[in-house]
Amino acid sequence: MYCESPNHWWQSIAIEATDPEFLENLAQWCERLEPGDERKGFDRVLREVGEPAVEPDGDTIAHRVARLVDVAAYESAAIAMIPLGAVYSGGRMKDGSFVAQVIPDESAGAHSRQARSLAMALLAALLRAMARLAAEAKAA
Repeated sequence: MYCESPNHWWQSIAIEATDPEFLENLAQWCERLEPGDERKGFDRVLREVGEPAVEPDGDTIAHRVARLVDVAAYESAAIAMIPLGAVYSGGRMKDGSFVAQVIPDESAGAHSRQARSLAMALLAALLRAMARLAAEAKAA
């Protein structure tokens, strides 16, 4: 499911032109989604954050993620969006909420707490990592 370039999805999105506050708000929205509504989260993120460049085989990570979402492989879809060079973790807390952390090579880590599904925790952490990169790019 991964493309050959470890940071393809992030490199294909103009991160310096992305609003960090928009990404943070999108992460919070993902965390509030009920279990079973993960498809809504992926559909919105892929639509609003940006379509990656097309791979040589005519495919994109968005297409690959959409195929995983179609078969309800939500955790796999979230992981497919995380750059290969990033470190990530996630789990369920005793109270039933989910947490995740994504640490990209280019930046400090970002996290999600209190998500209602593991897939949305991973996606929210990824969005926050992107927001941090966008803020760093704007400051540079």
